[in-house]
Amino acid sequence: MQNNAPEMIPSEMASAVNLLVHPAAGMAAASALGFGLASQAFGIWLGALTGASEASQKLFQAFEGVSVENAGKAAGEGGVTRAASTSALRLVKEAAAEVSTQSHQPQAMNKPAAPDDLKAISGIGPKLEAVLNGYGVWTWRQIAAWTDAEIAWVDDTLGFRGRIRRDDWVGQAAALPSGRRVK
Repeated sequence: MQNNAPEMIPSEMASAVNLLVHPAAGMAAASALGFGLASQAFGIWLGALTGASEASQKLFQAFEGVSVENAGKAAGEGGVTRAASTSALRLVKEAAAEVSTQSHQPQAMNKPAAPDDLKAISGIGPKLEAVLNGYGVWTWRQIAAWTDAEIAWVDDTLGFRGRIRRDDWVGQAAALPSGRRVK
């Protein structure tokens, strides 16, 4: 009887079959595949969870200015009716419009010949100075002239949660002599 075993396995699969010859090698290969797929699935799940969390935070921020009485009126009595859901939708739109009108981007300007050293303001480092420069903020005078709406926009855009007011950037900028570079 002739041994035809080598001819039965195609050459493309011969290397994969070698992994299965030893049980430990087979388990290692299966474990590596399993861990790889599991980590990919976990990453997708974590990304979806993070996105949902950010979306809910933005939704709650939109309701920050809505009073409890108005929220009660929007919810209606005895369950959510069509009128109540329409009223709730109207309140959400009003809150979103109010938030958008409460803040706006500071007036940008072209880079002056001698921009001020924004790092002279406590709380602004080299990276933050570069970000502010990207928004067209180059001088202490610009920061000193920020309105509440502009502070709110920068604070929200950079995710500072009130840091600009806590560090009193506007007051610090107003105290600095405009047009002179600090070293």
